Formats: sequence, structure tokens, C-alpha cells
Amino acid sequence: VQNKKIFGFGVRQNMVNWQNGAESFIDAVSSGSATPGGGAVGAFAAANGCALAMMSVSVTMKMKSTDAETKKILNEVLDEFIILRDELKECYINDAKAYEEYLSAKKLPAASKERAEYLKEALAACAKVPLDTALKAVKTLQMTDEAEPRISPVIKSDVICARIMLKAAIACSVENIKANLPFIKDEALIKELEENIRFLQTFCNVLAFSSSW
Repeated sequence: VQNKKIFGFGVRQNMVNWQNGAESFIDAVSSGSATPGGGAVGAFAAANGCALAMMSVSVTMKMKSTDAETKKILNEVLDEFIILRDELKECYINDAKAYEEYLSAKKLPAASKERAEYLKEALAACAKVPLDTALKAVKTLQMTDEAEPRISPVIKSDVICARIMLKAAIACSVENIKANLPFIKDEALIKELEENIRFLQTFCNVLAFSSSW
């Protein structure tokens, strides 16, 4: 890849690399294929929200004005963010995989014994993966809120953007759970999903009143 100029400055090689990755994902979503879809996009938003929170922590830790005790606390927060970020990256892969498995199960002969069982498992996964995404996004948001008072004001806007991305991810995940709910026959799973939907909707409503975003 040639080093191009933007506004008179050279583009760093790592910038070119992340641009290529982002472009690939956007192209895949817009391709007309069933996957990646809304669930994967929601998980991608959550992973990006987590990444933004991580970046704000990392930048604050590097500042000379940040005291040693704050750096220690933020370093512990950063370790937890790393785990959540990597788990959320798995979520957008798992979401696409779950739907692909559902499509594969539908292609099995209608009379086959395996078809009903495979469909049941695939449909459950199609609802459980966005639930997993949403719950991890909730945890990330809670950690972001706890870290925010220690984040430098210089980079506070990125914390706000992280919160917006995470809340959007939760909303997307809820819609994907609801979309799959009518096709699930397992009563215990239906109850679990409905209870979590209510929790997530309440959580988002509380957030709406507790901040400017």
C-alpha cells in the first residue's frame, strides 16, 4: 500500500491497516449476504465502545499530570477492558456463525431426525449470542462509568462516545433477541430471554435519565 497524503501529512502504515479492516467489515455488512447482520454489527459497536473506553484510560495513564494511585487503579481497569474487548470481538464472529448454522440446519431434509434438533440448537444460539453481547456491553458500560471520574477532561468526549456505542449495542442486541424469540419453543429459554430483555430495557431507560446521552 502506497503512503498517501491527507491534508499534507503522510498516513501512518498502522492507519492504513485499520482502514482496510474497517472497510472490509463495512463491505461485508453491505454485501447483501445474510451475515454479518444486525447482531454482528451490534457486537462490533460494543467492541468499539470498549476500545474507546480503553483508549481514554490508556491516554490518561500516559499523562504526567496523572498521579501514581490513579494510574494503578486505571491499569487494573484496563486489564478488565482487555478481556471484555476480546470477548466482544468473539461475539460478532459467533453471531454470524450462529445464523449460518441456522441456515445450514434449514437445508436438511424435512423428514430427518437431525433437522429439528439442529434447528432448535441454532435458534437458541441466534438468541443467546446477542444476549451475551448485551450483558458484556452492560458490564463494559458500568466499568466505563466507574472509570470516568479519573479520565482526563482532555479526552472525556471519547468516554461519551464509548457510552453511546455501548448503549446502541445493547439496543441492537435486544432487537435481535426479540426477532428470534417467536421461533423458540423451549419454555425455560423463553422465560430467561424475556427476563433479560426486561432487564436490558430497564437498564437503558435508567441510562437515558442518568446522563445527557
